[in-house]
Amino acid sequence: MEEKAKKSRDTQKKTDLRVRKTKRAIYNALMELLKKKNLENITVLELTEAAEINKSTFYLHYSDIFDLYQEALGAHIKEVLVQADILKYLFSDPVRFSTWLVHDFWNPDNMRNDPFFHDSNLVYNRTLSYHICNAFTEEIIAEGLIEPSRENVLKLEFFFTGIAFIRHAHPKEDDSAMIGIIAESMQFLFNDEMGD
Repeated sequence: MEEKAKKSRDTQKKTDLRVRKTKRAIYNALMELLKKKNLENITVLELTEAAEINKSTFYLHYSDIFDLYQEALGAHIKEVLVQADILKYLFSDPVRFSTWLVHDFWNPDNMRNDPFFHDSNLVYNRTLSYHICNAFTEEIIAEGLIEPSRENVLKLEFFFTGIAFIRHAHPKEDDSAMIGIIAESMQFLFNDEMGD
């Protein structure tokens, strides 16, 4: 009985690895195609050829190209966040963190070469606030910067959803005010984590 359970776990690990590899190949193919053309001009056939998989394999994981795009958008936001290596300033230097959020992370000029933020693909980013909130919340908890309590998760979601809204809704002239408000909000919401 124990050996049967071990075989089942080994089979599951192999399956999980294959799924991750397949999804990574699909994601990489999408990224390469997005550098050349708009999402609406990418076909599933073209994508599967670039990923070197069958169409049926694609449809095991995604209902259509737009479903894939939404998952890829979330993964991309996480990659951007990890590469920025900015979370270390979240509680130690809230002004620096807030400045990065406003000037770098949400800066249209910096995102111009990013295929997910190309003007023609922005229409598909309706879930962007959700993905940003989710990426920040997951990474902050994964890095152990905050206790993963329900209350802290709600605080993080409230905080990042609010930032996404005000950043989208206000012009560049409001940047300084936004940085100050974000830093003050962090100190209010996460006073214990900041050591005050």
